[in-house]
Amino acid sequence: LTDDNFATIVKAVEYGRALYDNLSKYIRFQMTALVAFIVSYLGAAFFVIAGGVPFAPMVVLWVNFLVQVPIAIALGYDDPSPGLMERKPRPLKQPVLTRNQWIRLAFIGVLMAIGTLVLEAAYEPEGAMIANTMGFVVFSLFNIVIGLSSRSETDTVFNREIISDRRQLGLFGLALLLTVLPTELGFLQNRMELTSLAGDYKWLTCIAFAIVLLLVIEAMKFVLRRMRSRSDAPAAPVAPATSASNA
Repeated sequence: LTDDNFATIVKAVEYGRALYDNLSKYIRFQMTALVAFIVSYLGAAFFVIAGGVPFAPMVVLWVNFLVQVPIAIALGYDDPSPGLMERKPRPLKQPVLTRNQWIRLAFIGVLMAIGTLVLEAAYEPEGAMIANTMGFVVFSLFNIVIGLSSRSETDTVFNREIISDRRQLGLFGLALLLTVLPTELGFLQNRMELTSLAGDYKWLTCIAFAIVLLLVIEAMKFVLRRMRSRSDAPAAPVAPATSASNA
């Protein structure tokens, strides 16, 4: 506005859209995790899993303030999404999360809760600490999965070139490291009521659950891509009516 340069206005609009887009990514991630937390506690209480308390207090704090923080930073400082400036302007009264977005994130949150409670219930016969550790690990891995998926509503996780982005790779790697440390370091195990999962395929089980969640989200994105491509496709031209003389 001050230098009479239209290119400056374009850059300002692009910067504003990128900020809003990254904020939307973070909100989708955080709301999905919140739904998963709430449903996990409700499900544990209703089905009497893990004594009605799926996570120890220190585990909740660890996930919220340590595992989720690098994921939130990764989303907040993510590169602008492809095609950001080609999007239509957002209506002024449109909420940050639409009704359909709420339905999708609630569905994913419920799946996270179900996966967590199923593992805890399955490993309860082996002891409360093992069950709690399985719940913590799979829930943390779920957070990493939804963090990666929140980078785009429709684009697959595998085409955003995360491997070539060292900052993103480092932040999500840090979240994974913060998932492993409490299960292997003795002083953290004692404070968080966790134990080691080394051996007996327990880690592979948690990873398998996380992969299943990722595949479900990818399937949802595929459907969304198909729906949007159809809605954005140009209408077929209408053939001219045949004149009566040519009949």
